[in-house]
Amino acid sequence: MEQKYTDDTFLARWLNKDLNEEERIAFEKTEKHKEYFRIIEKTELFQAPEFDQEAVFKAIKKKLSSLKKPRKMIPNWAYSVAASVALLVGIFYFVDKDKVYETSYGEQLVVVLPDGSEVLLNAKSKISLSEKDWEQGNRNMTLKGEGYFKVQTGSEFTVVTELGSVSVLGTQFNVKRTQGYFEVKCFEGKVSVKSALEEVVLTSGKGYFKIKGQAAKKTSFDKSAPAWITRESTFESTPLKYVIKELEKQYNITFDANLVNENQLYTGSFTNKNKQIALKTVFIPLQIVYTVSESGKIILSEN
Repeated sequence: MEQKYTDDTFLARWLNKDLNEEERIAFEKTEKHKEYFRIIEKTELFQAPEFDQEAVFKAIKKKLSSLKKPRKMIPNWAYSVAASVALLVGIFYFVDKDKVYETSYGEQLVVVLPDGSEVLLNAKSKISLSEKDWEQGNRNMTLKGEGYFKVQTGSEFTVVTELGSVSVLGTQFNVKRTQGYFEVKCFEGKVSVKSALEEVVLTSGKGYFKIKGQAAKKTSFDKSAPAWITRESTFESTPLKYVIKELEKQYNITFDANLVNENQLYTGSFTNKNKQIALKTVFIPLQIVYTVSESGKIILSEN
């Protein structure tokens, strides 16, 4: 009987190099082996946070088993591969025929869109789209938080946020939308950015950001990809309140900033791997003292 290579147990044994010699040789001759190997190669672009892979995998399977099964964008074996190699963290679910992908504190998640394009979601971010609408040519998705998009050549879609939308054609770009803050950076190709007041076209190395109550600004940069995909958050002349929000998303912490000026500007970066180092990196240069209350909230005050 022909070996079935799509069950979770087989994939886990293959990824852990537990196949016997006969199984390995037979599997490497199949088309399935080529498909799985390409998936592993793609995921190596992203660095994921540390997590308990067994617990996360069980949680995802439990979540999926409680839902009705719509037509899937990614087959079951793809979820098994992601969980087995401990590369990605996140959840996805379905609401009124929309597909919703969401990350929690400190998590990142790679999502393959219906056209083969990819998006890497940063911590505490969410995208949603209607697969039916995509099939009919209405290729819109909504984004809350931050995502890095790698668009298939010739593909078109629009990323919609509350503060502006981004239309793309064969490009790589990053969109960040938090409360009162909207930023787009184009790393390859072109993107069209629309807000309530204007429309601008960004080319590679150009950025656009707007803070509520302030005029929009255009920026330039020389990076090939956003720093956060390698677990580092960077800022340039950014009000402190948005830096604090990013710390909260990466480390699942809360701040009391009533005693500091949250509008003062911060230029720098912090690691998303070590909370204590991140706090020192941000607040020591600003001469801000931080203490932890009994409830666990971090209280900021001027030095």
